[in-house]
Amino acid sequence: MKFFREIGSVCLLFFSLAGAVRADGSAFAGQWRQLTSTAGRCDQCYIGIVKHGDLLTVTSNTGWQAVVNAEDFSDLELAAGAGQWKSTVSGVYGGKHFGIQFVRRGRQLQMFMVVSQAAGRPLSIRATFERGLPAMNRRPQPAPIEMQRI
Repeated sequence: MKFFREIGSVCLLFFSLAGAVRADGSAFAGQWRQLTSTAGRCDQCYIGIVKHGDLLTVTSNTGWQAVVNAEDFSDLELAAGAGQWKSTVSGVYGGKHFGIQFVRRGRQLQMFMVVSQAAGRPLSIRATFERGLPAMNRRPQPAPIEMQRI
């Protein structure tokens, strides 16, 4: 726990010195497919980010949602906030609250999530995304059916 407090203090100091500027969130809005994750490989995982004024809502097809604020720090596009896993999700994440941060780096979106636990160490998840949906969701359009005269 002490480790996370120290990291949080360093991050707060860095961000306060960097001079935050409110961003409009456009760099984050859209659909993003997961490339990597410390929680395990998932070729069908994706998130959707929708802009609502100053806020962004993030929804995952794996059962979590978050609300984040977008900020610009120097040349870094950052969005940070909080969320919760659905209670219907099985395993250690079901119903848990978390803090989340997104950093836009070129064409990729990096995510860092820290899941709260009632007792014990927080669980952290890191993931990388790129724009678009997973291949399974890009279904080819069926060929048009030709009508035959009987």
